[in-house]
Amino acid sequence: SRLAPPLSVALDLSVPMLCGRGSASASARVAADAMDLPFQDASFDAVLCINLLEHVPEPARVVTEAARVLSTGGLFLAVTPNGDVVWLFEALERLHLKLPEGPHRFLSCREFVALAAPLDMIEHHRFLAFPVGPRRLVQFSDSLACGRGLFQYLLARKP
Repeated sequence: SRLAPPLSVALDLSVPMLCGRGSASASARVAADAMDLPFQDASFDAVLCINLLEHVPEPARVVTEAARVLSTGGLFLAVTPNGDVVWLFEALERLHLKLPEGPHRFLSCREFVALAAPLDMIEHHRFLAFPVGPRRLVQFSDSLACGRGLFQYLLARKP
């Protein structure tokens, strides 16, 4: 017999955003606040926060909640714009080369790394456009950013 695929859950405050996802993109959809997750402790093996932390009033609360619902050894991955280059995002937006963000507060690299306190940090990296992919493409993209990068990701594990 085959093992069933893992259950994935999409979570957003916005029901229209959840409905806009493709039918095969998640096994379950939950409209809820990431700062107060409606799940039991140790319910998940991984939590992904993609372009979320800059839009919530208390990013540390999101990470604390993620740590709570992660099982021991579970992984937390967050991707967010690099708040150390806010000036560049503002310039790109004024030039209509970037979509407006709406209400947000970009996190500096220092602030972002500090959020991982309830977890064991594995890696923090700034990148231009490709966090993963063919190694040469990633390296080339990162070289264009001169070590600054428009985005950053953080990977941590629950002890």
